[in-house]
Amino acid sequence: MKFLGAPFDLLPKDAVLHRLKACSPADRFAYVATPNVDHVVRLSRQPDLLGAYEAAWMCWCDSHQIERLGKLVGLDLPHLNGTDVMERLFAEVLVPGDTLAVVGANAALGEALQQHFPQYRWHFHAPPMGLAHNPLAWRAALDFVAEHPARFVFLAVGSPQSERLALAILEEGRSCGTAFCIGAALEFLAGRKRRAPALMQTLGLEWLHRLLQEPRRLWRRYAGSLLPLMLLFLREVRENGLRRAQKVIPERQARS
Repeated sequence: MKFLGAPFDLLPKDAVLHRLKACSPADRFAYVATPNVDHVVRLSRQPDLLGAYEAAWMCWCDSHQIERLGKLVGLDLPHLNGTDVMERLFAEVLVPGDTLAVVGANAALGEALQQHFPQYRWHFHAPPMGLAHNPLAWRAALDFVAEHPARFVFLAVGSPQSERLALAILEEGRSCGTAFCIGAALEFLAGRKRRAPALMQTLGLEWLHRLLQEPRRLWRRYAGSLLPLMLLFLREVRENGLRRAQKVIPERQARS
């Protein structure tokens, strides 16, 4: 489904977990993107990024705000919080001995993940800042994923670097496994950051909890996204109306 200029899959969480259970390290490389408010606003300003989302195996709506705006125009977008899905991935999908690769983990995060989840085989790669503008570092990241086959790969180098990197890995065609373009999910799983209380999560206020935890880093991003999001929504209503037709994207090619 296309909404606010971004593609979103309509699979509910249980169906997503069912698909992830079938993933193996020998599968042709594919990746998952998790568009949120920051992503859709960026896409409106940098349309060249759209290809990185359209090439994704799945795109999850990782935003209560986008989910609620969708309901206003008659769309039922399942909300799949990236951290929620990762918690269920570790609890229900992974099995002891699975190989996992992480691009973007510093030494402290890597140590914490190994301590919390010693039953898995971990590979870590910590590229330098400014990865997208460093050809040697970019090549090293591509080589790392290709040379460390894993059932699941976590691309945690920030958006849109993670999505661009995932697309480059896919287009290069050397790698296998399933990748997730994620943000702070590994920090939460490793216990290095605290999630919002359950009530705030239920009310869709996890963003407020994160803002209170990291105001200097996040306030500008959140404040700068509010007006552009409303403008995107008004354009959506103007172009498609409040009871819009279902603009379904053809199902992506099956993996092999």
